[in-house]
Amino acid sequence: MRKHMNELLGLICYGLGVIAAAYYGLWKMLLLPIHTLAISFRTGGMTFPLVASCGVKILLSTTMAGLIWCIGYMAYNHFKGTEDPDFKAMEEERQLAEKEQKERQTL
Repeated sequence: MRKHMNELLGLICYGLGVIAAAYYGLWKMLLLPIHTLAISFRTGGMTFPLVASCGVKILLSTTMAGLIWCIGYMAYNHFKGTEDPDFKAMEEERQLAEKEQKERQTL
């Protein structure tokens, strides 16, 4: 039961990370500044501070979206219980498989 609950919490964290990244990183920091620049250009109210602030938001939007997504993904891995692979055991298995393959070739 606890394992299923942790998996559910992990999926919820991952989903929230994706939704928050899309909302804040893409919508609020990318699309709204572009829309603001387009409207201000049409109405003739474009100023340098407006262009500079919107430019910074647009440039940092994907970085912010990636950061938010990474936080959700780290929470997912925390609840899922992802562990580092045992590289020593993997290497031993690979060497054993190579040894068996060489023995088959000699037969």
